[in-house]
Amino acid sequence: MTRGLGHSPARTTESDTLQRQQIWLDGFDYGAFGPRQHLENLHPNSSRDGGIRNGVVSFAQRVRDRDKPWREWTAHAGPYAAEEGERLLRQDNRADIYVSQAAFGRWRSISDLTAIGACYADLDYHTVARWRGKAPGDVASAVLGHLEDAMVPHPSYVLSTGRGLVCIWLTELLPRAVLPRWNAVQKRLGVVLDVFGADKRAQDAARVFRLAGSENSRADWDRRTVGMVWCQGSPEEPTRHVFGTLADEVLPVTHADLISLRAERAKRKAEGKDKTGPAVYLSAASYWETVLTDLQRLRAHRCPEGALPEGQRDAWLFIAGISMSWISPPEVLGREIIALASEAAGWRASATTSRMSTVIKRARQAAAGQTVTFQGREVDTRYRMKASTIVEWLGIDPVEQRAAGLRVLVDEDRKRELNTERTKASRHRRGAKDRAAQQAARMAMGQKALYLQASQGMTVADLAAHLGVSAGQVHKAMQQAKQQ
Repeated sequence: MTRGLGHSPARTTESDTLQRQQIWLDGFDYGAFGPRQHLENLHPNSSRDGGIRNGVVSFAQRVRDRDKPWREWTAHAGPYAAEEGERLLRQDNRADIYVSQAAFGRWRSISDLTAIGACYADLDYHTVARWRGKAPGDVASAVLGHLEDAMVPHPSYVLSTGRGLVCIWLTELLPRAVLPRWNAVQKRLGVVLDVFGADKRAQDAARVFRLAGSENSRADWDRRTVGMVWCQGSPEEPTRHVFGTLADEVLPVTHADLISLRAERAKRKAEGKDKTGPAVYLSAASYWETVLTDLQRLRAHRCPEGALPEGQRDAWLFIAGISMSWISPPEVLGREIIALASEAAGWRASATTSRMSTVIKRARQAAAGQTVTFQGREVDTRYRMKASTIVEWLGIDPVEQRAAGLRVLVDEDRKRELNTERTKASRHRRGAKDRAAQQAARMAMGQKALYLQASQGMTVADLAAHLGVSAGQVHKAMQQAKQQ
């Protein structure tokens, strides 16, 4: 391909020569982006505990085995993953090696996601007649121009994967709770880059892509080495986006727009012009992501060893499958449910597919735009369940709700407690004192006011002016001090 990608082609073409010249004109040796740099940027070290992070990174390699064409394993996120990437490139067989773009608790599945630090688009440009046979650098340049026209930020870097490109937008590490908005960004990037053969099946958070420095056994010989063809920043440390800003620039409606709409609605409500009901703070996807988190917490509380016992599996997995149908792309939903059922219940793929077929079918119907009538309105075909119904189905008692740290799958009493806790936390973030501190301060002011009134004959109005508070506050403080 190019010297910058660490491979000397047996046959040099005119486009290869131009691409090599462009690399050095940019001032970068893109060959500096090897497996260690790839892993360190996708899965950066923690700033605490000596760089050690929670979670694992998945690696995979295609093997010549009819029964099991893939071999997959994990390494701890952080420095261990980078060392594993370098080890793989030292072995004799460097063909078809892949790495996950996110980190997971124990195994690669969206339901076990712990952190994701990138958005991405997989461009199979060899499937598009206009770009088929073009040099990767030429296609990358066209992609960048197209993104500029669409007013979408440039990626952090672009990898040539042999027969396509992978565009990566690095961000800060994000929790699974951000998946609804992250999925929206992924979908939008796929729409914008559809003219370059963007793969809609490669938009999920559990995706693996080829490792920099590895080889694509299906590519032409002079393009088989995977490597960087463009970057922002430097090959060693590409630019990292702030996810909130990236999402605002990619999505049609920005977070600032939503805040503006809420502010306008609050203004209308204050003027008595807003007759609508209270705002719904959780979107459907956010709600179901929180439900899935609660289900995982409940399983960890009830079954520390991991697998659910007989009698609890069917209901738990059915609800978990519904949750996944709201936060996973339909193209990978079956795979994700199979992985979760294997981990949580030990079900085989055939049993899972049979039991979850309606959940998967309804998700695909929803993706195709089909609707059903629910409570007098047209909605998509995916299943819905109230939190109270799930609590009843799974028999979650109040003690478990507190012990497992559940946030949505709770009864009314626990819901009120959580609302109180959130209110206190919000007041604390705004700098407000807690109730005990407020009472102590009021008591001290009341005692001082009583002393000044007795010793200097000051009136309540005089005391209010002296203490810099309202007369009502002085009166209340004095009454409280008298009762002590």
